[in-house]
Amino acid sequence: MKISILQDVFSSDATENVKKIKNAYKKAVEAGADMLVLPRNAAETAPARDLLRLTTSTTALAFNTSFDEELHAPAILLALDGHVHTRIPVSCARMLQECVFEYQGQNILLTFFDEEICPVERYGEIIEKIDLGIFMDNRPFLTDREDTHKARLRETAGSLPAMVYVAQAGGYETQALRGVSSCWIQGKNALQLPYFESGFATFDTEDTASAEKPEEAERPQIALIHDAIVRVIADYFKHCHTAKAVIGLSGGIDSSVVMPLAVEALGRQNVFGIMMPSQFSTDHSVKDAVDLAENLQIHYEIIPIKPLYDVFMQQLKPVFGNLPFGLAEENLQARIRGNLLMATANKHGAIVLNTSNKSEAVCGYGTLYGDLCGGLSVLGDLYKSQVYALAHYINRKKEIVPQNSITKAPSAELRPGQKDSDSLPDYDLIEKIMRLHLEQHLDEKALIGAGCEEAAVKRVLGLFVRNEYKRRQTPPIVRLSTTCLGADIRLPL
Repeated sequence: MKISILQDVFSSDATENVKKIKNAYKKAVEAGADMLVLPRNAAETAPARDLLRLTTSTTALAFNTSFDEELHAPAILLALDGHVHTRIPVSCARMLQECVFEYQGQNILLTFFDEEICPVERYGEIIEKIDLGIFMDNRPFLTDREDTHKARLRETAGSLPAMVYVAQAGGYETQALRGVSSCWIQGKNALQLPYFESGFATFDTEDTASAEKPEEAERPQIALIHDAIVRVIADYFKHCHTAKAVIGLSGGIDSSVVMPLAVEALGRQNVFGIMMPSQFSTDHSVKDAVDLAENLQIHYEIIPIKPLYDVFMQQLKPVFGNLPFGLAEENLQARIRGNLLMATANKHGAIVLNTSNKSEAVCGYGTLYGDLCGGLSVLGDLYKSQVYALAHYINRKKEIVPQNSITKAPSAELRPGQKDSDSLPDYDLIEKIMRLHLEQHLDEKALIGAGCEEAAVKRVLGLFVRNEYKRRQTPPIVRLSTTCLGADIRLPL
């Protein structure tokens, strides 16, 4: 049987979705396919009757709809010649016996992919009667679930004579739908579409020779993280109807990583960098920021903030009095920078990309309405170590992120000689504690029992709880894990 598959991202725009499906169906007919399979939820916004009109007597269309006129409920449909050939209630999608039907002399399983259930373990007798399994999906790329997903996919394929897996791909809101649709024969991967990109292919389930092709090498996880972020930025800006980004460049590692990601997603002509040194900024930080901008050939401006800072301090003198320099003065600098970024973005119809990382967000290390401002948090689901790994990946062919930005000690440079380590535990320690806490659900006592220093555990978890109010007011985060702050992890205030 010849199966065509469409891998794309589908949004709430029904007209655009129907257009994509119509074009794919035409290609499937031209390829002589017996069936075109859509990813999960590809047709949720499109009336089923509109898709029925597309079908001919030779090529079937498999999709799921949010409302079936006969079932009066969500369903998976196989349409042929303008009519529904098979209806499968979504409520039965986990019950394999309800999802099996005969088509062209073959017993076909048509359902959603579920990485929590192995069909062999639960439905062994039914699986033995299936000739072809077709699984729909719309799963996001999650760093801590990717290995589990691939293992379940391979395990499921190994239980069937032939299998087709079709998934959405692309940036959807703040997450990257993984794609990687695939076709399998006798447990061997015969065809695979790429991560995150749109794609179309036609596959013959009888072509056993195609299953003998050598498997592609596994891509490093940091490469997938890079591509996922780039795709989310590109599609997020598209859905926001702009292509322009503004980024504050400090010469530090975070902004030095966000800038090349934005350039790759939007093009260097659409990315604008602003350097905003204060009286506490070091010369090498400004140089690092300039080197980055010139490596990427982007437009940038240097706007010193001391004149603005001095005006604020003069106006605040009746309030501040003779109190010593402290957090208020540090945060004032960050908020001046936030105003400059937002004003520039407003003037040019752009979006500010936030550069804070997960290690900082856990501890509330950032200034509300200052360096926490923006329309999208690019690194908010990456720990500091992952940001450094991303910098090395960006530099894999040539130096883009200046080496000094990678090797120097992180600093907000809001007071003389300041280092992040003055205010925070070591970043590696923060990551170790929070991974155990968020991913393995270890509480304070268990963390200490696992070998973490008691004082550090109390400090990090205390900061984590106290700063939930900040995280509630920060930009949406590019989601890359099942422990994304705000999306997956939300504490009571």
